[in-house]
Amino acid sequence: MNTSFRVLALAAVAAGLLAAPAHADKSPGVGISGAWLRPAAAGMGMTSGYLVIRNPTAKPVRLRAAASSVARSVTLHRSVVSGGVAHMEALTDGLIIPPGGSASFQPGGNHLMLEGLSHPLKVGDKVTVRLTFDAGPPLDATFEVRGAAPEAPMPAGMKMR
Repeated sequence: MNTSFRVLALAAVAAGLLAAPAHADKSPGVGISGAWLRPAAAGMGMTSGYLVIRNPTAKPVRLRAAASSVARSVTLHRSVVSGGVAHMEALTDGLIIPPGGSASFQPGGNHLMLEGLSHPLKVGDKVTVRLTFDAGPPLDATFEVRGAAPEAPMPAGMKMR
């Protein structure tokens, strides 16, 4: 009986160790939703990408870089209006997603710029973009090429006139 108890206790401890996620401290644990790209006709050579990144962890997560096999470069940008003129600013230090929060990449705000496209992108195409964070392995996200932004629910408290 005593030996059986020890075997069961060791098995329980081993099961607990094996059940613990081995990559918990290496993976940022982020989630991706609503990933889409604007179409790019032949000769355009660039497009912009949008998505929502959710950080369910208790620590901030920094999106550091992005890359895709269909583009020479993918950079992080934000649109800014200064003195009535809109322009883009590169997010050279990446973008921090706060603990328990999210970061939206949307038209007129944060976005990815895919430059040096290897071919045109038409509505319905799917493109893989690899997102690199400060911690953890890169995350591959599938972006769908769409003609317009996906329908989104109206934020709470907002009304159409």
